[in-house]
Amino acid sequence: MNNTKFIDDSFKFLTLLFWPIVWYNSVVIPKLQTEIIMFTSFTLLSVIYIFLILYNLKKFPKIVNLYRVSTLVTFILFLCSYLLFSKSMLLLSLKLIFILIYFYISCIKNFKYKMNEGVVGMLSALLLITITFSY
Repeated sequence: MNNTKFIDDSFKFLTLLFWPIVWYNSVVIPKLQTEIIMFTSFTLLSVIYIFLILYNLKKFPKIVNLYRVSTLVTFILFLCSYLLFSKSMLLLSLKLIFILIYFYISCIKNFKYKMNEGVVGMLSALLLITITFSY
């Protein structure tokens, strides 16, 4: 398997892993232990992926690396604030800042670089803001 294909597929896997965790917390009555396990596993996999991106920095365009790292950092902060520390104002502020950064990078990726993956990032950021304010 090509190394870049593995990195691309890993990012898709992490993105697809994030949304069922959010769904689980909003539909099922969660236990704290289950939330901790989900958050820890997602964070661990994301940090490993970020190190993999940093190791292979030259293989992808700068905007792709920036988009992927901002996506995962936003997802980690969202899960931390959403699952574990829902009453923390500091995490709420950090989460909103990183969601806006994620939205901005997605807009740049879509409009300047004409990469359609940026549309997914923009919609994800809007959905995360909606979940944040409706929760």
